[in-house]
Amino acid sequence: MSQPNSTPTPKLFYTNLNSVRVSVYASIDDKFCWADGWRIDGDVYGPHCKLSDTLPARIKLQDLGAGKSPLSSAIVPDPCPWSAELPATYKVTTNISQKDKLIQSNVQQLAFKTLTTNSGKLQLTDLNGFTKRWVLRAAAGTVSSALSDGGEECRELRLSRIIVDPDTDDYSRATEQGLWIIAVCNPSESTLQQQLDSLSPWPCVACCILPAETDLNNIEQPDDLLLGTYITNNQVVPDWAELIIADAIDPIKFNSRWDSSVIPVIAHQLTSYNNDRNAREKCAALQASLAPRTNYAGYVISKQPLY
Repeated sequence: MSQPNSTPTPKLFYTNLNSVRVSVYASIDDKFCWADGWRIDGDVYGPHCKLSDTLPARIKLQDLGAGKSPLSSAIVPDPCPWSAELPATYKVTTNISQKDKLIQSNVQQLAFKTLTTNSGKLQLTDLNGFTKRWVLRAAAGTVSSALSDGGEECRELRLSRIIVDPDTDDYSRATEQGLWIIAVCNPSESTLQQQLDSLSPWPCVACCILPAETDLNNIEQPDDLLLGTYITNNQVVPDWAELIIADAIDPIKFNSRWDSSVIPVIAHQLTSYNNDRNAREKCAALQASLAPRTNYAGYVISKQPLY
C-alpha cells in the first residue's frame, strides 16, 4: 500500500462528559491504516487555568487496538469544564508513529464545553455536575477592550462580547482569560465549512451567528458549536438554527412573535453605550422592556447592525 503524502494533526474529541470523568480521543483518518503499523500515543495534561490554582494531572492516551485507522483514548477524572469564571484548558500531546518509528508530534489545546440549549433556554453545567440556566447578555465591541483589565469587569458584570468576524487571536485570548464570545460570521459558500470547523474547538465561542439564508445542506456541522441565525422582519427561521437573534424594536410585536418559540431567542437592540458597565445597564433595560411577558435566552446590544 502506498504511503500517505503528509501526516495530519490528529483530531481531538471527547464523549460522556460528567463531573466524574470524560473520555478523550485522538484519531487520524483511515489513509493511515492501523494494520500498516500506524499508532497514536501521548497524554492529556491539565487542567490549566489563569484565574485559579490547579493541580494538573497527566493521563496517557492508550491505543484502542485493531480498527480501520488509529484511535487512542484517555479517561480524564474530575474534568473541569470551561467557563468565563473558570477558563480551564488541557494540553494534549500526540505522537504519531509507524512501526514504532516516530513520525510526528503535536501539542493541542482542549477544553470541555457544557453550554447547551434546553426548552427554549441556554444552560451550563458546572464542575460539580449541577446544571443551571444561563442568560446571555452581551455588547458588541472588541476582545481587547473587554480584556483591558484581564476581563475582570466583564466577569463581574457577567457580560459577553459580540464580535463580528473574530480571528484566532480573539479566540485564543478569550479562551485563556475567560470571555464568552458571540461570533457573528458571514462566510462565503466556499469558506463556510472551514470557518465552522475553525470555530468549533474554541470553548469561548458561545455560539456562531449566520444569516438566515445560509445554506447548510452540504455542510458537516461541527460538534460543540451552537449555530444561531439573525432574523429580521418576517424571515423564516432555517431548519439548522439552534438559537435565534432578533431585533426587539417594538416590544409588543417582538413578544407576539417570539414568546412561544421552542428555539432559544436572544433579543437584540441597536443603542449607544460608553463602556461595559453602561452596556450591561442597557441589556437590563432591554430585558425590562420585554418583561413580564416572558424570559428570553439572552439580551444583547450593538451600536451598528449585525449585518
